[in-house]
Amino acid sequence: MSHAYFFGGNTEEGVEQSLAFIETELGLPRAGNPDVAVMRFGLLSVDDARTIGDFARQSSVTGNKKAIVLSADRFFHEAQNALLKIFEEPPEGTYLFLVLPSEGLILPTLRSRMAPLPKGASIRQESIADTFLAAGKAEREKIVAKMLERTKSDKEAEKEQGRRDVLALGEGLVRAAYAANQKKESPELHAFLEDLNRFIPILHDRAAPLKPIFEHLLITMPKDLVR
Repeated sequence: MSHAYFFGGNTEEGVEQSLAFIETELGLPRAGNPDVAVMRFGLLSVDDARTIGDFARQSSVTGNKKAIVLSADRFFHEAQNALLKIFEEPPEGTYLFLVLPSEGLILPTLRSRMAPLPKGASIRQESIADTFLAAGKAEREKIVAKMLERTKSDKEAEKEQGRRDVLALGEGLVRAAYAANQKKESPELHAFLEDLNRFIPILHDRAAPLKPIFEHLLITMPKDLVR
């Protein structure tokens, strides 16, 4: 899991998806939680960036994790530069979410320190990965075939859901592989994780070659990962 994410698009939608991700993936309830902060700005200035950095360095109140959602309509380049260090090395247990009207507003240097926020995948992620890992070889192949078919649908909503499922399964496999490797390290799990870490950024590209990627994953799936 990344320590920093970005969302480019409708800011209210981005804030809501960030909070949903924080609840489902980090286990931090949003309501009345002092360790979940939403900070909204019209124009995020250098002084605002410094305030955010100071706040991020404060210890969590209720446990060992905290999350900060930053929403801005505009973002000075100087302010982005002022946030580079805190986004690159946030305090342990601190997660940052940046919500902007467009990904294009983010400087490449800051963008490189974040991962895209999975759109709509966080709630479905665990069930998709669990179903896949619990299935037999033939059933896993059917799951992948059906998922890839949806990404080619003429119906935009179905196609979008297929893309979400692709990301959800990929990221779910990463989490499961990391957990399995922590319990019992093996060369197969390590190699599978290296493949996943190469493939996940590619999966965010709508032109990604999905079929060969998942065919490779099906073939190289470690026995220690199958439930």
